Amino acid sequence: MPYRDTWATCEKCGKQFIFTVEEQRRLDNLGFEVTVPSLCPDCMRAEEMSPGPHEGVVKWYDPDKGYGFIIQRSGNEIFFHRSGIGVTGPDRLRIKDGAKVSYRIEPSGKGPQAVDVVPLDEA
Repeated sequence: MPYRDTWATCEKCGKQFIFTVEEQRRLDNLGFEVTVPSLCPDCMRAEEMSPGPHEGVVKWYDPDKGYGFIIQRSGNEIFFHRSGIGVTGPDRLRIKDGAKVSYRIEPSGKGPQAVDVVPLDEA
C-alpha cells in the first residue's frame, strides 16, 4: 500500500499535524486500520488514558508470570495482569502475543493498567 505524509487537523484542539509515512507503516504492521487520526498526538495520549474502552495489540503475555503489555494505537504500552483478563477458563489462553484486544484502563498503585482485557474475534 502506498503511504504518503498527510496533513490533518485535530478535532479536539484544532492543531494541525502530519500523519507520517512511518506512523502509517507502524499501524499497518501492528494490524490497526490505517486511517488519518482525528486527534493530534497530544490529544490522543490524553484520550488513551481515559477509562475506555480501547483497542490494542498484545506485545507479550506470560501466563506463568501472570502479566504482560498491550501496545496502544499511539505506540505506548500499558501493563495488564492476569486478574485483568476479562475471560475465564480455557479462553484465558487465547491471550497470545500479537492478538488484538479490547480493554479498559483503571488506576493502580503503580500507575494505569489495562483491565477487562478480551481478545477481539477475527472476522
